[in-house]
Amino acid sequence: MKKSNIEIQLQAIIDNEPRTLKAYVAEEAIGYDEIEEFFMDLQQHGCICGMVSSLIYYTDTHQFFEDYYLEIEDLRQEVEEQFGEPLQIKGDLKNTLAWFAFEQTAHQLYIELFCT
Repeated sequence: MKKSNIEIQLQAIIDNEPRTLKAYVAEEAIGYDEIEEFFMDLQQHGCICGMVSSLIYYTDTHQFFEDYYLEIEDLRQEVEEQFGEPLQIKGDLKNTLAWFAFEQTAHQLYIELFCT
């Protein structure tokens, strides 16, 4: 079975940027038959819908937060600067920021893969 150009790009991210948020999202996306649909569904419904099976339970989202803390903080600060106000965190801090980081990274990756 021949890999699509998008799958090749995602695999390159996984290979060239290991242990990053971007690689984590790429690994999740590459497992879907319809990769663009994955990104579109995620943008529409978010992680809260449970479509990212590795980020459903607090134990998983808390570990994700710990693993990617520095990148999550960079993303949070970037968004806060862009909007001129702090993010409103409701509920569990680590869970909320884990989902935020995954969704933000996926959105940026979608733009990179499908809009350029």
